[in-house]
Amino acid sequence: MERAVKMLLEARHAIAFTGAGVSTESGIPDFRGKTGLWEQYPVEKVASRRALVENPAFFLNFYRERFKSYAGVKPNPAHEALARMEKAGIIKGIVTQNIDGLHQKAGSKNVVEIHGTLNRVRCDRCLKYYLPEKLDEEEVPRCNCGGVIRPDVVLFGEALPRREWQRALELAQRSDLVLVVGSSLVVTPANQIPGLVLLEGGKAIIVNKEPTPLDDQALVLRGYAGEILSRMVEMLGV
Repeated sequence: MERAVKMLLEARHAIAFTGAGVSTESGIPDFRGKTGLWEQYPVEKVASRRALVENPAFFLNFYRERFKSYAGVKPNPAHEALARMEKAGIIKGIVTQNIDGLHQKAGSKNVVEIHGTLNRVRCDRCLKYYLPEKLDEEEVPRCNCGGVIRPDVVLFGEALPRREWQRALELAQRSDLVLVVGSSLVVTPANQIPGLVLLEGGKAIIVNKEPTPLDDQALVLRGYAGEILSRMVEMLGV
């Protein structure tokens, strides 16, 4: 821990990269763990482009249930610690794979959501945005143009949003340290962000319960994100 704190204090431009593991302590299940969402629901049936096209009613009902499960969910100590680090200038921003919006609720300002967000929905055809409540108007709500209204999240089989991906790449290219929290680092192309920091000669700190493909190139802190990051900000004095 002392070495991690020293690395953060010495970094010129540090960023955080977060995955589902940063939100599990808020009660949101991860995806690939033993009790993860993909163990309960086949990816191709609920989170793919194909699912949206072939069975929009089933697809949308899955996301309606996710909206309900997220209601009242609050940031946990890991989110709050990252917000404190950003406010103190220790990290310059957060690139997240998460779609729950908890980083912003905790007070983080510079958050890049490369997989989209559940805080809004949009037309699949013309890209017009709507509030999430639009999904409850009918079984398969449609835009005036006729397109299906869907959550504004990235599905398997879809490209990442160009603007957010470019922002993430620019942050990584400027950074000499990446603090990875709660990510398995197996999802592409998202895992290119920590890899890019290392490729540019930077360093990495990984906070995760399970091993990742980059462990041998990083300082690894194994355990719960909330506990580790709370201790980290205490030692940082922020």
